[in-house]
Amino acid sequence: MFNLASLPRTLPAALRDVTHRRVHVRLAAVRDLARLAQETPEPAVGALLQALSDPAAPVRARAALALADAQVEVSSSALLPLLDDVDAHVREMALTALGETSRPDDALALEAIRGALESESAALRFQALIAYARVAEEKALPTLLAALGDPDARVRYVALRAAEERIDENAAAPARAELHSRAEAALEDEAADVRLAAAIVLAKTGHAAAFEEIASAVNALGAAREPEDEQTAIDLAGELGIAAARPGLMRRAFGGVLRRDRFAWQARVALARLGDERARRSILKDLHSWSYEVRSLAVAAAGRARVLEARPALLALRSSPKRADPEAVQEALALLA
Repeated sequence: MFNLASLPRTLPAALRDVTHRRVHVRLAAVRDLARLAQETPEPAVGALLQALSDPAAPVRARAALALADAQVEVSSSALLPLLDDVDAHVREMALTALGETSRPDDALALEAIRGALESESAALRFQALIAYARVAEEKALPTLLAALGDPDARVRYVALRAAEERIDENAAAPARAELHSRAEAALEDEAADVRLAAAIVLAKTGHAAAFEEIASAVNALGAAREPEDEQTAIDLAGELGIAAARPGLMRRAFGGVLRRDRFAWQARVALARLGDERARRSILKDLHSWSYEVRSLAVAAAGRARVLEARPALLALRSSPKRADPEAVQEALALLA
């Protein structure tokens, strides 16, 4: 009558229901076993391994995903047969699980994942590339760079992001140069997500075309498919002084009447870093808000945007720790110093 949600299964109930005659019951039991595997690994993981051979493909797929979610170490030999499963989704989830549960020295797992990189299915290549990057770690870089020539945009995108994660400021100069060269080429990619990812890689080198791409992404009326990249573009616009992004930042920070932009706060910080007086006044005003949350967000914004005029208010808030997050206040003062 009231359609109450069912309570999470106990371990005995999940172990019982994972062999239930109804598929939807087995699916629900597998989901609970993923949670229980972190509490009582041995019986729960054992049941999930058995579910990998369930007659229903959705159960096999969810069991593989549950092993990935549980983040417990299992032998790759249990997952490798699923790479030949008749169901494509099962094969994808098996790759996901191999990426999460295999060790870097697991030669069989690495060989199997490399084989999937040659699949005709773009979805399988996508999952295989993510898995390979996780298992092979720093040795994955040549494969990631090669995948930037993949015919599928999503594969090219994840290859670029994964390669970026493996090359920091301490990486060898040839590796950075190779990534930057590939990213420059990717600035001409037909896919907007790939172009933006390439621009993020190149932005801190002062690359003019990367600045243009970041401004274009910030000014675009439609949201980017990857929210993390959209936020990064907004942050970089303020950090690197990309004035061409100002129209989009203004719309995001102050233009939402019926629907607030999801990155309105980040846009206001970026505008303040660009010297926008309205944004800076808005941050200073919020430091005196009646709301603890609003004051704390304004504290963080003042620090990130280097609003030096906020220092007296921040010092007052430091003396009254119940008025704003003390750690945020201390961090903001350190940034202003």
